[in-house]
Amino acid sequence: MKGLVKITGKTVAELQAIPLAERQKLLEALLSERLKAQQQNPILFYQPASPEARLIHLSTAPQILAVGGNRSSKTESMLAEMVIQMTGIVPLSLEADYPRSKLRPPIRARLVVKSLTNTWFPVIIPKLQWWQWNGRGEHGGPNGHWGWFPREFLIKGDWQESWSEKHRTLTLTNGSTLQIMSHENDVTDFSGGSFHVIGIDEGIDSARYRENKVRIADVGGQIIMAMTPPDEEAAAWDAAWTYDQLYEKGIPGKDKDPSIDAFTLYSEANRTLSAEQIEALLHGLTPIQKEIRAHGRYLHLSGRIYSTFSDRPRLWCFRCNDLVLSGICGHDDLVKFCHIIDPDVELYHWPVVYALDPHPRKPHAMLWVAIDPADDWWQIGDMEIDGEPEVVRDKVFAFERLHGLHIAKRLIDPNMAKSPAHVAGRRGITVRDEFDHVGLRCDLADDNRSTAIARVKQMLKPEPRTRDTRYHVFRTCGPTIQQMNRYSWQEWARYSSDTKDPKPLPMDKYSDFPTMLGYIANSNPHYANLMGAQSYSRRSGTRKGAY
Repeated sequence: MKGLVKITGKTVAELQAIPLAERQKLLEALLSERLKAQQQNPILFYQPASPEARLIHLSTAPQILAVGGNRSSKTESMLAEMVIQMTGIVPLSLEADYPRSKLRPPIRARLVVKSLTNTWFPVIIPKLQWWQWNGRGEHGGPNGHWGWFPREFLIKGDWQESWSEKHRTLTLTNGSTLQIMSHENDVTDFSGGSFHVIGIDEGIDSARYRENKVRIADVGGQIIMAMTPPDEEAAAWDAAWTYDQLYEKGIPGKDKDPSIDAFTLYSEANRTLSAEQIEALLHGLTPIQKEIRAHGRYLHLSGRIYSTFSDRPRLWCFRCNDLVLSGICGHDDLVKFCHIIDPDVELYHWPVVYALDPHPRKPHAMLWVAIDPADDWWQIGDMEIDGEPEVVRDKVFAFERLHGLHIAKRLIDPNMAKSPAHVAGRRGITVRDEFDHVGLRCDLADDNRSTAIARVKQMLKPEPRTRDTRYHVFRTCGPTIQQMNRYSWQEWARYSSDTKDPKPLPMDKYSDFPTMLGYIANSNPHYANLMGAQSYSRRSGTRKGAY
């Protein structure tokens, strides 16, 4: 009834006065009209397939990288965004917050597909042609759409009238043009001209990307690349530049490049896919292949140490004692979990463990974890601070005053008791001594890596007693979240023949914050013991003889 009220503008009383059979006919007529409108102007009714896909449309960054699994809607989102910019039509689902600065038709657009034969004709054209139903089920259903370009934007309402095979260019009635090229084109073919938006389907080499990037510079355009990282080693190496130059720089964090936005799309987050379809998509794949094909994980990150850590809702099966990537495992004892929480949890003066990882050539890293009465962890903050120990101390104490924290224990990298400090005229002074001297006194952490990793892994798993994880991290802890997602084993390769059973080592690049969580895990923190501990928040002085 509410839907009819909204559509017809009639009151509930007026609709109730209409006989039921007539009301049914009215509803059918309205649905039929909506179906016709959807067919004539499909982009107006476009809905992003996931919250992450929506962010692609809201981005105003010159460079956008959409990395996702198969059927995660990365290509569809890219194409829809290009159509929006070319037609100037904002979908109803984006009406409230779409950046109008991106609308300036007529524009020049370019789409670079992997292959004209295998991609453009069988895959892309059906997504664009106005009369082509792209989906499953009945026309106009939730699992598909007619091609994105409205008929009114095609010359004489006909795709063939708008399309030039000779120039591989589509011309719209408003003057916007779409040029089609492929990965097979020579690098020099991409030179010349300027474009307001360039879409690249699947990753290309860095030389072709740079040439396309140049084409958007003088008009302040956007380049959007949608890709699933390769799951074969040779191809993965070829695509590695996209991780280093785009993905890493485009992920939110302290060092984010404002000119790049990187988004990760998961296959299971696509609202148009059923659990059965996802299961079929991943059937027969290895766990590593599933991570790549479902979550867009780069191959060199397939050895994630904390693969259970998740910054978005995931499914856990207590019967399988594992993640359920597809949503189907044959059991019904499932729970949805996510380690990221909003920073609105009342800490109730829970004891807090502070961990510090000093660095001589980069910012000092640190974090704070509150321990609740059930011995669960709540990470409430992290920082990276440049400067001398006095600077670190002042910022640390300011943060703790602001949040009213009771610091029950402070830990520091145990190597800092051996690492010499840069104090003129003082032999035997260590980095730990420096921090002790300014009042930021820390105990030496236990850095047993294997024990730490095992304990943190246990904290990350949902527990049957609470149906939740024991580790939670505030959404504001960006550096920790970033590194927990990327903390990986080094590749094993090329060990000498006389080395037996070599142990892999974590990559240094993403180890700071996961390592500090390991320090806390190895300290075996218990609420009862910590509550009785002396507060470290203002504990000053040094070990005897340090200064």
